[in-house]
Amino acid sequence: MTSVAIFVLLILAVTILFGIPGRSSWPRGGRFGGPSPRGPGLEAVASAGRHGQGLADVPLLLELLAAALDAGLPIPWALRLVAGVASEPIREALDKVVAGLQMGASWEHAWEGAGGVRQAEQIQEALSFAALTGAPAAPLLFAEARQRRRQQQRDAEKRAAALGVKLVVPLGLCSLPAFVCLGIVPVVVAMVPSL
Repeated sequence: MTSVAIFVLLILAVTILFGIPGRSSWPRGGRFGGPSPRGPGLEAVASAGRHGQGLADVPLLLELLAAALDAGLPIPWALRLVAGVASEPIREALDKVVAGLQMGASWEHAWEGAGGVRQAEQIQEALSFAALTGAPAAPLLFAEARQRRRQQQRDAEKRAAALGVKLVVPLGLCSLPAFVCLGIVPVVVAMVPSL
């Protein structure tokens, strides 16, 4: 029940983020075999990427994928759902992967079509173990998303620390004229005897 609640919350968050009214381009006719998922939440998420620039944040895409898998969707549907909200290059790469899986290609061969898109390769790395071994994918994807977020935070902290060092010279050059005008010039003027 918790996983369904998380999935619904993620759907609502993406819907609010993109502000999507209207209809969806989600396939109606069971594109991957069987009936297609229904409901306004799935349709909104599936059409989100087509109404804006889409998501390129890998941890968020991994969490969406994990929530979809945790809610019971098979891997191709979950990948299709994530492709629907992803940015254009990621969407195209994941669509190729889904098409390969739909045609019956092996896991490795299906992902060959996604070559060159770094975010799609990161999604493949996170999903491969579960897809090849049959292990539950959602906990692994949630853990991978948390790890990537921690790494992004550490990288941002390193960049912020390096920024302080890089700003010393420009700030010094900006404050030096003010120091000369307000500190040195009045002293020199006061020391010069009046003419």
